[in-house]
Amino acid sequence: MPVSETIIAPETMIVGAGPAGLACAATLRMRGRISVVLEQAEHPASSWRAHYDRLHLHTHRMHSGLPGKPMPRDYPKYPSRLQVVDYLDDYARSNAIDIRCGTRVTSIRKDGTWRVETDNGAFEAETVIVATGYAHEPVRPDWTGRESFSGQLMHSSEFHNAKDLGAARVLVVGFGNSAGEIALECAEAGLFTGLSVRGPVNVIPRELLGIPILTVAIFQQYLPRRLVEAVNAPILRLRFGDISKYGLKKAKYGAMTSVVDHGQVPLIDIGTMARIRSGDIKVFGGISHLDGQSVHFDDGRSETFDAIVYATGYRPALEHLLPDCEARFGPNGIPPRDNLHPGGDGLYFCGFNVVPTGHLRQIGIESSKIAGMIAGR
Repeated sequence: MPVSETIIAPETMIVGAGPAGLACAATLRMRGRISVVLEQAEHPASSWRAHYDRLHLHTHRMHSGLPGKPMPRDYPKYPSRLQVVDYLDDYARSNAIDIRCGTRVTSIRKDGTWRVETDNGAFEAETVIVATGYAHEPVRPDWTGRESFSGQLMHSSEFHNAKDLGAARVLVVGFGNSAGEIALECAEAGLFTGLSVRGPVNVIPRELLGIPILTVAIFQQYLPRRLVEAVNAPILRLRFGDISKYGLKKAKYGAMTSVVDHGQVPLIDIGTMARIRSGDIKVFGGISHLDGQSVHFDDGRSETFDAIVYATGYRPALEHLLPDCEARFGPNGIPPRDNLHPGGDGLYFCGFNVVPTGHLRQIGIESSKIAGMIAGR
């Protein structure tokens, strides 16, 4: 396809063939609307294909299916990464979604209709859904002395498993779910494992009395926030004790507030805390600087490592994709919370809200709303 060619597309173009993009295409199809999904990778669900090997959903399968297709009943309670990939592949096939893989979108601009520029030509459409997600571009910290570090430096997006790491002393930076699980795997593999934690944190169990914690959150979302935090606080103290004894600083606000008001997901513990209590995972403060294989921390300690995995998150990087639309984004680089159609002019966003009730479940809710708005235009 010549780069100069402009294609008049179906009514809606969708950017990104992850869960959000697939759900939007499916819900539009349910309403008799045709869409085309553009995906820069060679396969849909590319992020799920690239995640570390041991990853499992933290949400129960019954809350993780996309619109029109529950996850299979023979899946375990918390499906694995590969099971999620199989599910998403089947979801795309069963909904006959038109996905143009290997097509990188370079910009989206308003010119009468919406014009979507790609490395395979330009598309014009009445409506565009951006479904690239908030975890689009890895954040890589630049510590003083970083260039002197003689071991491995990698982002969590590049980590696959402890065996392939080929290291004996590993430092994991961060305290989100990726950091917690990677540190847990390294400790289970017998590696000397450190965890660099810079700020206050929240920790919640994956299950409470046999009930998935995110199922609890679904019911609690209708209650006053103060009541929820007041009820949860003593339960979490009973479960984890005083986490400050292990070098962790408890956040001033509870887990639900951290998600809704600050966009920070708490650590959903699947064994990391037990390894911290036993000393198999050693907690350090934030990193001050690097000097060869020596890592110096803000708390005055130093330790040698031959690998550092920074699970320091991602940024949406929407400013590159939408150079004329930055006024629609807040300080975190995404549209204001729960605003799926901020300009009211045919540009929609799906999958950018961080919620305490499960990301896939939220994508299903948002995609159905967006399909209804487009069908009603």
